[in-house]
Amino acid sequence: MAQTVSIAPKLTREDKKSQRAERILDHARAMIAEEGFDALKIRELAARAELTVPTIYNLIGGKSEILARIIEALVERLHEVQSQTGDDDIEAGFEQQITRLADLFAQDEDFYRAAFVAGDRSGLFEQRSDHGIFARSLQQPVEACRSAQAAGLLQGAISAEQLGRQVYDSYRLARQDWANGYFDLEGFRTQALTGVFLSLAADAAPAFRERLLKRISSLVGR
Repeated sequence: MAQTVSIAPKLTREDKKSQRAERILDHARAMIAEEGFDALKIRELAARAELTVPTIYNLIGGKSEILARIIEALVERLHEVQSQTGDDDIEAGFEQQITRLADLFAQDEDFYRAAFVAGDRSGLFEQRSDHGIFARSLQQPVEACRSAQAAGLLQGAISAEQLGRQVYDSYRLARQDWANGYFDLEGFRTQALTGVFLSLAADAAPAFRERLLKRISSLVGR
């Protein structure tokens, strides 16, 4: 009986380039986690990835381009986590998001800390652009505030855009403090949620405000 031999599809030139680029980024992430972004050296990265220095520059670029690629992938992962909430309760939805983010950071704290610090220092999280990482990150909390206004939970005295930015800043500042080592992930979670709930309480309808204050009290009492 004749045997059927399966032949793996031949990799194209673009496939091989993509694989090499991903190998470069994998080793760069590991080096950043080990020693921080400042310690990333292209020559050492080339040795680890078993590629030449010119190959790294041709496929991705220098340190700034490597960091930009890493941060872009990191932000996409954050957006995936933030979009996973299915709870109609706005405060529970934000609590789920912050908890999921803390769980994600716990998977590789050294890398996430170093990547966030490097991203902040390099200006990749700058706030002036209408299309950059910061602007895209604002969309979800702004939409959540609009929905809460439509549901009568928020009174609308503060615009959804302004309130959504304040909500996001509460998370962002807690993340920065965690990344810089001021507290652990439980501290990040408590700090972020306290800021989010206080921001929402500033425009909350009376019954919703009471709910938020109870949640804040439970966080402070931990």
